[in-house]
Amino acid sequence: MKSAKFLSKVVLGLFALLHIAVAQAHFIWLEQSDGQTKLYFGEYEGGVREKTGGRLDTIAAPEAVLLSNQTNQLPMKRQADYIAIDDAKSQPVIAHELTMKVKDMTKYHWGIVKPMYYARSSSGVAEAMSSHTLDIQPLGNNQVRINLNGKPLANAKLKVIAPNQWLQELDANDQGEATYVMPWAGLYVLEVIHLEANPGKYQGDQYENIRHVSTLSVVKK
Repeated sequence: MKSAKFLSKVVLGLFALLHIAVAQAHFIWLEQSDGQTKLYFGEYEGGVREKTGGRLDTIAAPEAVLLSNQTNQLPMKRQADYIAIDDAKSQPVIAHELTMKVKDMTKYHWGIVKPMYYARSSSGVAEAMSSHTLDIQPLGNNQVRINLNGKPLANAKLKVIAPNQWLQELDANDQGEATYVMPWAGLYVLEVIHLEANPGKYQGDQYENIRHVSTLSVVKK
C-alpha cells in the first residue's frame, strides 16, 4: 500500500514537472506549403497546436508582413487550429503577437512578464535582418545570427527542433552566431528566448520582465 502511494506521488511529481516544461514551451511558428502560410501557437516538439475557442485565442492580434516588404500588412484569417496568412505565396514571412496580457510566470522562474512572440519563415538562404526585437536571421549554410534590437545577442541559447522532434541545444558565439544541422527532410523550427529585465505596465498590469520568444522555420527538402 505504501509503495503504491509512493509511486502515485512520483507520477504526480513527474506530471507537474512535465506541466512546467509544457508551459514554458509554447511559441508561435510558421509553416509554408503549397503556397499557403499558416501561423501556429503551441509546441512544435510535442505536436501541440492550440485551437480557436481555446488557447489559440490568446494570439488575439497577430500581424504579418513579407520580409521583402515590411510595411504592408498581410490579410489573416483564423481557422480551427491555425491562423491563415494570405497573399504570401512561398515568400519569407515575418509575424508577431505583441498584445498578449501580462502573465505571472514566477513558478517557472520568469517572474511577472509581458510576453512577446515573433516568428519568421526562411527559404534557407542568407536573408536580411527583420524588424523583430528578437530575430533569428538566416546567414545561409545552416548558420544563423540572433539579434536583439538590431544587434547580435552574444551567447544566446538556441533550440533546434527537427520534424521527428529530435532536439539540438546550441550556444551562439560572441557574435550571436550558431551553426545547426538538419539530418532529415522536413520542417525545422529554431527557437530563442530572451528575458529582458525592463519593468513596466501594460493594460494597467505591472510587469517585471519582458519575455521575448522568437522562432525561425526552415524546410529541408
